[in-house]
Amino acid sequence: MGKCGKTGKGGQEAAGGTKELFTLSRDVRKRLRECCKEGENGQRHVMYLWVCVCPRGIGETPAGGDDSRRLSLQDWLNILDEAASLGACWVVLSMTTQLSRHEDLWDICRWAQEAHGMMVGIHLVEDDVTPEETARLKQLDGDRLRLLVRRESLGKLKPLEDQGLVLWTANPQEEDGARPRCQGPSRMIYVNAAGELFTCGLVDGLDQYRMGDALRERLRDVMRDPCVPHSVDESIHRISSGCDGCPSLIANFFNANL
Repeated sequence: MGKCGKTGKGGQEAAGGTKELFTLSRDVRKRLRECCKEGENGQRHVMYLWVCVCPRGIGETPAGGDDSRRLSLQDWLNILDEAASLGACWVVLSMTTQLSRHEDLWDICRWAQEAHGMMVGIHLVEDDVTPEETARLKQLDGDRLRLLVRRESLGKLKPLEDQGLVLWTANPQEEDGARPRCQGPSRMIYVNAAGELFTCGLVDGLDQYRMGDALRERLRDVMRDPCVPHSVDESIHRISSGCDGCPSLIANFFNANL
């Protein structure tokens, strides 16, 4: 009986220790949930990378830029790596020049597809594609490639579709001044020729929408910074030709599996 009493006391002590252990475990789980929630609130998940390709180079705006700051191929591949690490699954290259003008273009497309499994959208601002350029397009992963063209050019470029390439409309919404049905600039990064980051291509060059510098700052830090813009003012965020090829708009409109 005494033994039972002693055992009972030990059992009570053990029960008390177990209770404290469960209380500690519950507190730890609660704090972990709080930390996860804080992390989710403090980090914006990037889904889209948008780049302009013009005669001067990859990433150049039509107005040009500082040649000494032009990004190299390795710079672009590093940006793809960082964007992919943040969750980016789309990269769109808006071509205001011929596909064959910049050889690095093909390396960027292949790296996005093969290293990161990203969808590649090639926005054909000019609707002329040579047989040689068509052959290069067909060397890419067709399942992860979309050619984005204005709806009025779909008929002219249908031969590309007949050869197995997938064409999507680059301007799925009418330019009626309404707000675009996109997932918003908060999920997108736009990089210009100088490595400057903006909320979207529509506001490239506007200082109030400059987010940072891809050559000096990590994309992760920029997207977490609450002091940089992650949106576009409603008065500007309206459907226009500047929305052509927008990856967020197009993926949302075509219900892409993202």
